[in-house]
Amino acid sequence: MAIRLLDSGDAERLRALFANDGELQQVSRDMTLNLCIEIGADKRLIKVRDGEFKSIGRFVPMTESIDVYIKGAPDFWQKLLLPVPPPNFQNLYAGVRFKTCEVSGSSELYFAYFAAITRMVEIMRDHQNS
Repeated sequence: MAIRLLDSGDAERLRALFANDGELQQVSRDMTLNLCIEIGADKRLIKVRDGEFKSIGRFVPMTESIDVYIKGAPDFWQKLLLPVPPPNFQNLYAGVRFKTCEVSGSSELYFAYFAAITRMVEIMRDHQNS
């Protein structure tokens, strides 16, 4: 299963889904964040400014500062994004707890925007399976 976030056309559709999701808008209305998602060797940067989802694109090291970095093997992301994830893959917390993914960067921003990041993963899951 290919991860749709890695495809540029699907990334733009995902950005639009983020921008138009009422629940996500509620919990991200003041969010300013550079979120890097690493899937194996591929990295994507999700830019959010004042609650507006600006872009999802390739991350080029040393060109942008990263606030929160989520790193996982392709196997982790494939299981996380299944319609019904298996035990230990249901969310990022489980991934960190069972050492199948790593979250680094600003823990203050990660926890401040935890609800928004969790909702983003839910939207990614729906998008992956649509």
